[in-house]
Amino acid sequence: MQVMHATGMSPYSEQLEDYPEDVKKQYFQLSEIAQKLKAEFGGLVLLDPVDSASPQGVWLSIRHRILRTPCVLIHGSKVFSGFPSYEELRAKILKILERSGPLASTQVSR
Repeated sequence: MQVMHATGMSPYSEQLEDYPEDVKKQYFQLSEIAQKLKAEFGGLVLLDPVDSASPQGVWLSIRHRILRTPCVLIHGSKVFSGFPSYEELRAKILKILERSGPLASTQVSR
């Protein structure tokens, strides 16, 4: 499934069918946001989805006091608990990119 590849996750499509509807809905929301970010920002934004039940996920949950997933971290700081809209996430990314350097050489649309 193409949706899987935009998030960096590649489970078998049969596996996804076994999940509850709310989990599948969340997965597709994440995938849609990931595809939009990749299309708009290209290599400026690196997506690294982490399963909260994995060792890395447990470590990040403890380190950043994440009590609810999904959670969005940018530059190691928690910026959203839960799913932000694409517009909210885009605005936060633009703000961070502007602070870290000029965007003149990028093709990010405003």
